[in-house]
Amino acid sequence: MARLGPVDGEVQMSAAPDLVLLPGQRNELELNTALVRRFQGIVDDEFLELTAFCQNRPWVCHVHSYEEHVLALREATHLRGYCGAYQLVNGPIDHALSARYEPGKWQAAWNGRAADDHIGTRRALYFDVDPIRPKGISSTDAQLREAYDVSAALEEWLASVTGDPGAIGHGCSGNGYFTLVALQPSPDPVESTPRVARLLKLLARKFYTDRVKLDAAVANAARLMPAPGTWKKKGRSTPERPHRMTTFTCRGRVTRVPLEALC
Repeated sequence: MARLGPVDGEVQMSAAPDLVLLPGQRNELELNTALVRRFQGIVDDEFLELTAFCQNRPWVCHVHSYEEHVLALREATHLRGYCGAYQLVNGPIDHALSARYEPGKWQAAWNGRAADDHIGTRRALYFDVDPIRPKGISSTDAQLREAYDVSAALEEWLASVTGDPGAIGHGCSGNGYFTLVALQPSPDPVESTPRVARLLKLLARKFYTDRVKLDAAVANAARLMPAPGTWKKKGRSTPERPHRMTTFTCRGRVTRVPLEALC
């Protein structure tokens, strides 16, 4: 598997023969979106709700295809005050929500966003590793390296527990790292939230450092994750704390494990 390096989008290559290389996918946004959709098991015509935060206020865009997904994320970066774009970890969501907003257009989320009880299945576990720093600013390269080390240790542990690294996807959130574990779609995702929360709290303690944290508060069914291939823009972009692109990598063969394999 290709694993993202600690700074500057560096890619570290393993000898894995099943590395994903999609022909014709030259654009980073297109490639990252294609990879994460396949890893999450998003079908071609699935109704999705994307979220962008602009000056800390949520905007939403409803899409129905890969092409619309990519186009919406590309347009998000031009919204006034754009800070970052996100998508749901789990799904599909209740299609009735498509009546809230006009499809394919970014709009202020005045009419609500998808909530836990709108999520059909839990299809991934989400782990978020971030350096500890003041809110509203980007990470330094040194802080990103520290988060990378914790993320690598976490993923090594997850691979040993699941028994198959094909179940693990690796992402850079721009200022830290995130990990996805592909699940066999688990119904009643709200019901499983306490179990997932206990796992996150256990791992937050296991991988604790005084400079990096694993977020224990990301267990809910309607959890957002960074939309890979988009830019994260927290505070001013400076040489010490630059804005960075979010990215995602996974193996060519995605293995979906039962939720019970981890919690």
